Amino acid sequence: MVNRQLTGALVSAAERKWTGAVLARDKKTGLEASVYVYVGGIYSVEFDDYQPGFVSRLIAAGHIDAARLTSVRPSLDRDSADLMVGRIVVDCGWISVDRLAEYHREYLLAALGAVLKCRSLRLWESKNEITSRWCILPTRIEELVAETEIRRIQLDRASSALAGEGHAGSCVLRPMGSAASVSNGSPELDAFMRATDGVRSVDEVAAMCGFTRAEAVFHASVLTTAGVVVLSAMPEPPKEARALRVPEEFGVLMVRPGLPNVAAPQRLAPTPQHVEQVEVPPLRRAPRRSGAWAETVPLVRPKSPRRDLTTEVIARPAARPSEP
Repeated sequence: MVNRQLTGALVSAAERKWTGAVLARDKKTGLEASVYVYVGGIYSVEFDDYQPGFVSRLIAAGHIDAARLTSVRPSLDRDSADLMVGRIVVDCGWISVDRLAEYHREYLLAALGAVLKCRSLRLWESKNEITSRWCILPTRIEELVAETEIRRIQLDRASSALAGEGHAGSCVLRPMGSAASVSNGSPELDAFMRATDGVRSVDEVAAMCGFTRAEAVFHASVLTTAGVVVLSAMPEPPKEARALRVPEEFGVLMVRPGLPNVAAPQRLAPTPQHVEQVEVPPLRRAPRRSGAWAETVPLVRPKSPRRDLTTEVIARPAARPSEP
């Protein structure tokens, strides 16, 4: 089931060819999300308490090694490395724009699917608000909902195979042998295997490598099926955290304000080249209401968005009459 109020607002935005951000706050956890729309099509989703570990993702995928990271280090600001690195690696020719868009789409689908699962949301429209973070080509809500449903079914099947009725993200796996025979040259699978140590949970490994939970559970399922890793423990999922580890945690965890959790795993995946690791704290952003594309500013948005000429509270849609 998807949240009808949010889907109704996004369908309405598509019909109006509207540009801006639909801001959603989960009433249960207080977490906030921004769904960005351009001329009716969704192109980005951001959470205030989650930022994709994109440097880690590119290292895990083999696009950045120690030498490349050293060469671009002067161009990467510590507080915004994950925001800048995609543009830099494309400019350097290390990755194609289409490949970069695939990674962005995975984040967007995971984030949008998590928001759509929330049962109780409070929504606002913020007209002409834009972002240039982790964007895809504007896509209609109907197409994205269909994709998120397919992902959910696939994730449920993989989770069931991995953890049964347990929480797949909380699984702790212990390595039993080398993954060389099953990785088939997949750098992501190799990175997941290197980060699996019998202590970190699947979600913690995902955060370390820059994966979504769906990607991490898929890798875990492949390795367990091959007998390379075994289930070591099944602890209870956490109830609250200082920042989300994977986008799928939106609306599930209570996020405490404050500095990033110092006990959280580092985001960069371990590599044979011993790439120097850098933790990038989650950033927050303030709404931009200009009509031009620009980087958003990493500042805190007030908890209660102020109503003004550009902000409109979205009313809950009227119940539809039951069909005969």
